[in-house]
Formats: sequence, structure tokens, C-alpha cells
Amino acid sequence: MKGVRGRKLGLSAPVKMLKRFASKGSTEIIAFMLVLPFLLLPILNTVKMLETLTKYEAIRQLGRMYVIRMETEGGLTPAALYELNLKLQEKGLEPEKVHLDYTPYPVPYGEEVKIKISYDYKATSYTIGLGGITKNEENYTMVYGPLSSVSKKYE
Repeated sequence: MKGVRGRKLGLSAPVKMLKRFASKGSTEIIAFMLVLPFLLLPILNTVKMLETLTKYEAIRQLGRMYVIRMETEGGLTPAALYELNLKLQEKGLEPEKVHLDYTPYPVPYGEEVKIKISYDYKATSYTIGLGGITKNEENYTMVYGPLSSVSKKYE
């Protein structure tokens, strides 16, 4: 095995190089381990915030879709309510935490139809304290609506 300057190295030379590297690199490893929580903290908080925003976006899309459906059908029919609950479950929302306020079917032509979707959730954030990274949870309710429109169902 040849070294850097073309000299032959024995087996002891790579071992000496490794020992020298390990002794110099240990302070960098310790420093990295001390800085690592500060690097992970913004990533963890951003991921949790994006999960919450994704759920809110799902609620918003379904609310807008179903207010249009309510105006064409003259209120929220039982079949549409069942379908809305299924779609909320498909989006990852627990049904026991979803609260719907809506105008039930039938609504005559020209009357107002409304829908409001509320979802109870735990907001999670992470902070750094003396004991390391701490997980904080708080209960909140995200609300979309009430959205209103005019019934276009004419009989």
C-alpha cells in the first residue's frame, strides 16, 4: 500500500492515521450533537404546522364543494351528509371531532343555505429547555364558515 508521497505504508500507518483522525474529530462530533437539537427544532415545528394546514385545506375544500351542492339541491340531503362524513374521514379527520352546522334539505328557491365545519385538534409544537426538547400540546378548534348561498332548487 502506497502512502501520500509514494512511500510504502505498513498496516500500522492506517491505524495511526485513524487514531489521529478520531482524536481530532471528537470535538466536532460533540459540538454537532450539541447543535443538533437547534437544527431539528425548526424542522419538527414546520412539519407539525404543515400537517395542521393540510387538514384545514381539506376542510376548506369540502366546505366550498358542499355549499355549491347545497345550493343546487336545496339544502344538505341525508345522502350528501353521509358522503361528506365519509370524505372527511378519507382526509384523516376523526368523525367524533368534526362538528357540522348546516341547513338541512328541503330549502325553497331563493332561501339561504349555510354550512359551517368545525374540527377540534391538538396543536403540537416543540421547544428547547433545560431538559432537552419538550413537546407542547394545546387544544384548538379550526372553523371554516359559515359559508352561505342562495338555494337554486326550483320545484
